[in-house]
Amino acid sequence: MTESRISLAELLTSFFTRHLAAELNASPHTIVSYRDTFRFLLRHLAESSHRQVSQLVYEDFTPDAILSFLENLERQRHNSTATRNARLAAIRSFSSYVMNRDPAAAAPAQKVISIPFKKAPRRVVGHLSEQELRTILGVPDRSTPSGRRGYLLLALLYDSGARVQELINLRPLVRIMGKGRKERIVPLVPATANLVRNYLDETKRLPTDTMPLLLNYRREKMNRSGVRFLIDKYWKLAKDLIPKPQRRSISPHTFRHTKAMHLLVAGISPVTIKDILGHAHLKTLEIYVQADLEMKRNALKSVKSPIDVGVPPHRTEPDLLYWLEQL
Repeated sequence: MTESRISLAELLTSFFTRHLAAELNASPHTIVSYRDTFRFLLRHLAESSHRQVSQLVYEDFTPDAILSFLENLERQRHNSTATRNARLAAIRSFSSYVMNRDPAAAAPAQKVISIPFKKAPRRVVGHLSEQELRTILGVPDRSTPSGRRGYLLLALLYDSGARVQELINLRPLVRIMGKGRKERIVPLVPATANLVRNYLDETKRLPTDTMPLLLNYRREKMNRSGVRFLIDKYWKLAKDLIPKPQRRSISPHTFRHTKAMHLLVAGISPVTIKDILGHAHLKTLEIYVQADLEMKRNALKSVKSPIDVGVPPHRTEPDLLYWLEQL
């Protein structure tokens, strides 16, 4: 008697609705990212095999097909190595789920899970110097409501070290919901806390307000593009005031990197920095440690040392035959 197989459509449907949403309580951001992965993957597999998406089965998820898809992401869509690895992580997660749901698919699923992640070049941490940070904070016109909101946005990005999505989801109490729905409460310096209070008073809201803290001019939740627009606008103005700006553009994440670097230079424990930024592992902080070491090397090179190497001593070549005889 032929064993009944579970269709690819049923596997994918239950993976998203039951496994990700119900069992893992994955964040909406994760679900959207995984959804996009399988939209791209199914189209690629259908085009490669000259079939309809509805005709695909899980056995079409071969290592060669997956690797072809990942190469297509990098070559055709110009995705970064990090994005490629994120897509592969989604596919591997689905394959692990398939192994538990459909034992007959265990062998091909294990092959997909064994596909390694691609090593990415070490990122260069882009952070603002103290002069650059002070200059961009001085750009918003705080005599206007929009300028005061813009200043608060920049101050919160730096002081909280929040990711951009965490910032736009922020409520009046700085309780940040980070990746994987991990919640953390971030203490603010008194000046930033007062900025939040003043902004709430100006917008006639209470600290217990459940609406997002930062609103656009329509009094709706700000989005990523709105935050990016303001940062681009302020950085363009700030660059004209900085004699030698170190970078052409910055992103919301630049403030997060800057906060991490300032905490590290101040001697704050890496464990504390990890908790403030909401990192899952201490290893993530390695990029900041490497950048800090590079800053120290450059600082040492810029100071003329009184140490003189002197004349190197005369070296005589050893008698090679004698040395060989002693072996």
